[in-house]
Parts: sequence; C-alpha cells; structure tokens
Amino acid sequence: MTIKKLLFGTAFVLGAAGTTQAQYTKDVLLFSQGDNGGTARFKAMGNASTALGGDISSITGNPAGLGYFNQSDVSVTARYLNYKNKTDYFGQNSSSSKNNFNLDNAGIVFHLPTYRNGGNLERGWLNFNVGIAYNRNNIYNNLLQYNGVNNTSSITDAYSDRLSSPNGMNGWGQEVYGNSLLFDVDPKKAGSYIPITVGGTYDGKNGFNQVNSILEKGSKSESVLSFGANYSNRLYLGAALGFTAFSYDNSSWFTEYGQTITAENLAKSNPDSQFLDPKNVSKNQMLDKDYELYDDYAQATDGTGVDFKLGVIYKFTPTFSMGFTAKSPTFMSIRDESYSNAEFRYFRPNEDKSFKEYRTSDDAGHSYLEYNMNTPYKLAVGASQIFSRGLITADVEWVDYAAMRFRDVGNYSKTLEKDMNQNIKDTYQGAFNARIGGEVLFDNVFSGRAGFNYSGNPYKNSDYTNYTASLGIGAKLGRGMYIDLTGAYNAINYKESPYTIDENYWNAASPAADIKNQRTNVILTIGSKF
Repeated sequence: MTIKKLLFGTAFVLGAAGTTQAQYTKDVLLFSQGDNGGTARFKAMGNASTALGGDISSITGNPAGLGYFNQSDVSVTARYLNYKNKTDYFGQNSSSSKNNFNLDNAGIVFHLPTYRNGGNLERGWLNFNVGIAYNRNNIYNNLLQYNGVNNTSSITDAYSDRLSSPNGMNGWGQEVYGNSLLFDVDPKKAGSYIPITVGGTYDGKNGFNQVNSILEKGSKSESVLSFGANYSNRLYLGAALGFTAFSYDNSSWFTEYGQTITAENLAKSNPDSQFLDPKNVSKNQMLDKDYELYDDYAQATDGTGVDFKLGVIYKFTPTFSMGFTAKSPTFMSIRDESYSNAEFRYFRPNEDKSFKEYRTSDDAGHSYLEYNMNTPYKLAVGASQIFSRGLITADVEWVDYAAMRFRDVGNYSKTLEKDMNQNIKDTYQGAFNARIGGEVLFDNVFSGRAGFNYSGNPYKNSDYTNYTASLGIGAKLGRGMYIDLTGAYNAINYKESPYTIDENYWNAASPAADIKNQRTNVILTIGSKF
C-alpha cells in the first residue's frame, strides 16, 4: 500500500502551493460521492432501484420507473444519522461520534395518462409522468480524532520536504525557516533543509506525541426534474435533469510534542551547523529543548452543478424485468477558500512557560481558488423478479473515478490543472458497486424489507471497504396513505494520513491512522397516493 496516495487526510500548512494538489485531489473524490437517495422503502432494499419502479426514489434513481405510476404520489423522508469513528494510530485506540437529523428527501410524481374514456388501456403510450424531488445525497458532518506516539516521523519532516522543494523558500518557506529556528541546512544535499527535532518519551514510548482532530460540516443535495413513460406496460423510458448544490467546511487541529536535538548529537551529524556556534545565540539556545507545534487548517468550499440521466426498464414477462441507467458527469463550478497557520512554542526542561513563540502570518497560509470539475460518469444495470408475496431486485453499477476532471478557471497556476488531472489518474480507478434487496408482503397492510449495498474501492494503491446493510418495515394506512421505516448500518474502513513525507528520502512511510467509520441511519418516509 502506498500511503502517499491516501488523500483522505487534511492538507496542513505546508504553504498554499505545496498543499494545493493534495487538497484538491482529495476534494474531487469527496464531492463526487453520494447515493441516489430516495424513500425509506428503497433504502431498506439496498437502494437497488435500476429495474424496479413505482416509487418516489425513481426520480433520482432510474427515471424510467416513473412510468410504473398509475396515480400521483407525494412523500417526505427524514433521517437520523449517527457517526461513530474508531481509530488506531501507532497502537493508540480512540473513538469519537457525532449526530445529525435532517430532511433527506421530498418528492412528488404527477400521473399524466394519455388515454381517455373508452381508450385502450393496454397498448401504446399509456402515460407520460413527471417527477420532482429534493434529495440530500451526502452529509459531511463528522468528527474524527486520534492520537499516538509516532516513532517513524515528525510533521517537521514534511515541512523540510516543502522547504527543500524548488520553490520552497518563497513566502511561507522564508517565514518558517527564518523565524521558527527549527530547521538546519542539510550537510549532505545542497539546497535542502532538515529539522533539528528528535522524539521524546511519552507514556513509556519513544517518538513524537501527536494529536489530530478533524471537524467536518456540510451537505450535498440535488433537485431533480424527471420524466417517465410507459409503452404497453412493457417498455418504460425515462430522463432526468439534476441540479446539485453543496457546502463543505473543514476545521483541523494537529498538535505535535517533541524535543530538539542535543549539541552532542548534532555535532556527530553536522559539525559545521550554525546551531553549534555559541555566538549565534538565537540558534544555539534552541538545542536540547522541548517544543509544541500546532498546525491549524480551515477550509470553506461551496459549489453547484448540473447532470443528466437516461433510463430504461423492459418487462420480459409480467414478473421479470431488467433496467439500465446512464448518468453523465456532474459538471460543477466550485469556490474554495482555505486558511492555514503553524505555531511553534519552545520550553526549557522542567519549565511550563515557553521562552520563545512564533506563528506564521495569515497571508502565507491563505489561498482562494475557483475551479470546475467533472464527477465520474455512472452506468448501472439491474434485474428484478416479482413473486406472489414479494420481490427481489439487484443492481451492478460502474463508476469510473479515474475519469474525474479538474479545470483551473482562475489561472491559479500554469501547471496546476495538468498536474491535478495526472494525480487523479494516478490515484483513482474505476470501481463496481453492487446492490441487492428484497421485500416480503406479510399481509395486505404490512411488508418487510432487507438489503445490502457494497461500494467498490476508488483507489489504485490503498485499501478501502464500504458496505451498508439495511432492514425496514412498511405499512399501508388506508386512503392512499403509507409509512415506511428503515434502519441502515454503514461501515467504511480506510486509512487517514495527517501529513505525507518523501518516503524515499526519509526511508519511512507517511503516518496513517486506521479508521473504522460506522454510520447508523434511521429513515422515516410518510407519503400519500392521490
């Protein structure tokens, strides 16, 4: 596994130009993901809706399913969501959680039959139905916290990588090198810089004591206008136009506790270091001290987009059908603003009050970018079989994450767009998603459902698993009213890297926390046919 390719992590204050590619490579995936949404009924069946119609979910799923409606329908869906994260960072386990309640979906289908009194109800075009829906297809609210004693690297290693890059000593680099007094000239490589940091001892472990907290807020939603038609109760065609809007806020706090190298050890590796010169008091006093390093990052992003979807369902028999959908990329315009700062504090042994402090300037850590991006296109095929007292349905979907595209519309950098799209190709791949679900009619009023949803790995060189299991129950209340309740459990296992280092130079892997993200959903739909 190549940890440097894991871009779930936050881009820390390594200078605006230094973090741009990592941040936006992560963001294009984050803003591309999301489910089709819909009612509690279809969520209970694993969201497998490609070959099954007659539900409000068809508006955002396969619009051909609107052709199944023989009367109008309206529904509202609410969701309670609990996030729980379990982390392992260098053997230190921790957990965090966050709750959210929101309107998940609201939709209406207008049944527009083509026949008139005395007309043929079995052959030809029988209806042209219209559906309108609001759907929240991604919620970003999450709290992630982890800590541990890192015995392989320091965030100052990542800083020195940035300082040693071709443009590293511009702006931010000049500030950090000149004012933090934490970096020395590399005696082995001209034009390069190395930190004077070494690990301390914390809770009986040797290394750098690190703490990371990430708070995410926001959501992604879409408004969809769909059309569906029914030809002879056998062929169903549909089309949808979707308008996406999202907002995303990320606040991160990374803290590292360590020590600076002793004069004796520095003399062994770099006897000509300026830090060893007693006359250079400002540098010489930094040796053999404790330090605290705070790295803060804040990001505010919002965007809008549009996409198109075509769908078809064909009934081979009255009980067996197959469906197909093709969804275009969502063509998005995005505005992103970020702030990052680093603060350094130094302490003499056994003293609680710092003798030196330094914080990077706000200008060095501020960036603003307007860009366009295309999310992946999606292709899905499904089948469903209806029985006398229930049904079973299944989908397979192909999503080409490597086809995501980034376009710099503000001329932020001459090479940013080219490098970003190459990063996307190098980092992501196409993936198959699979969904299966079923429904059992207990009697004329109550029904039970179950489903399973598996999302494939979008990464070329890292482990990632994402699956959802769901159970639900529904009831017909009379006079066209119905109510559905679903519980869904989603588990995502991945790795999160707080920073990345040049692994070849340091002969060490970038640090990564093992994250187990568990999401418990409770979804309630109330609707009425009219």
